[in-house]
Amino acid sequence: MLESQTEQVIQVADPPQPRNAGFIRSFSNVVCIIIGTGCLQIPYAFAKTGWIGVLIVVMSGFIGGYTGILTIRCLYYQGPGGHRLHSFPQIGRAAFGRWGQYATQFFNYLYSLGTTCLYIILSGQFIYQLVSTLGVTLSQKVWMVLVAIVMWLPVAILKEMSEAAVMAVFGLLASIVVIVVATVMSILKPYTVMYPDQPAPGHDVAIGIGVPVALSSIVFSFAGSVVYPHVEASMRKPKQWPMVIFAAMIFCAACYLLIGVAGYWAYGDQVVSPVLDSIPTGAPATVAKIMITAHVIIAAPIMLLSFYLEIEQQWQITPQRLGKKREFIIRLVYRSIVVAIVCGVSLAIPYFSDFLSLISSIACVTMYAIIPVVCYLKLYGHRIAPWYEKIWMVFVLAVGAVACIWGSIDAIKNLIKDAKGAAAA
Repeated sequence: MLESQTEQVIQVADPPQPRNAGFIRSFSNVVCIIIGTGCLQIPYAFAKTGWIGVLIVVMSGFIGGYTGILTIRCLYYQGPGGHRLHSFPQIGRAAFGRWGQYATQFFNYLYSLGTTCLYIILSGQFIYQLVSTLGVTLSQKVWMVLVAIVMWLPVAILKEMSEAAVMAVFGLLASIVVIVVATVMSILKPYTVMYPDQPAPGHDVAIGIGVPVALSSIVFSFAGSVVYPHVEASMRKPKQWPMVIFAAMIFCAACYLLIGVAGYWAYGDQVVSPVLDSIPTGAPATVAKIMITAHVIIAAPIMLLSFYLEIEQQWQITPQRLGKKREFIIRLVYRSIVVAIVCGVSLAIPYFSDFLSLISSIACVTMYAIIPVVCYLKLYGHRIAPWYEKIWMVFVLAVGAVACIWGSIDAIKNLIKDAKGAAAA
């Protein structure tokens, strides 16, 4: 049903950027964004939920595929021969007018820029851990600034999503290496082997009180919706989008189950986030940290690119309007300012786990589960969906509301606790 309805509205005018990306390139772009730092949080999320976290991962992957299709279908709501929308803010405006655009922009930009902050925080943390053993005395914040500078370089060079293909493929391979290393090391060096004198860690089937908070973290691991309009806009065969998004979700869910089950089995309620801090130190852990650092440095420009493309379209920053030289200068200046602001925010809130939970609860859950469903129903009307799909939509909205409210409350409490602890120290 999803595929047939998508095909009915897919044949419309192409967006400005060239459609030259095939299935593999589009798949890599989506997976590179989705499977990033969120995978390091999965074992910790299982420690919050118990083994029921396995079902939550599967459910979240299916929701992500479904809402990913709804998102693209909203872009084509005008039907064959109509104008294709290009971004979430345009979807919000088409559905609910000016205030719908403003609300969608808020969550969209909070997600894009907030996730980039997380990438800078995590990269700085891992580089600091790696080089401190070599006697390098630079602080973590200095490394975060250096990471932001490295991220700025491709941001200044790349102009369209299709130009990020090589980076996306490398980022995908880096993530696979990290997941394999973390999984294998968890199996070979579980908690009972690392600490034979300590009691074995606890495992639970289900921890009801931890589900709402952990749900937001798992949802974050499947969130990548802000780049979907731009990835689909670069596809040579846009009818393949349903296959691309579900293939990406299945792949990500399989990877998350590997690292989640292995990490929770090995370390139980003693697992920490990110999980690389739970596995024993040594060459494998070092390789994994290097690869995840490389991945997030690669993924950040792709995430920022979706933000930049929307701003440039809204402000009409194009060579046709401004001339090539002037357009390049304006684009370079404002992109550099954005990177500087994101770096400053990252330096101010270096609490990875709790900051991730707050961003995922507020922005990611809203963009992932709530906005696509609400806008789709508003644009197409409730009669477009059969009764069983309406039940599913209500369930998706309920999951989004629970994850957003309870996750935000818990994350804010933990951030306040972190800030007080830092002040006391």
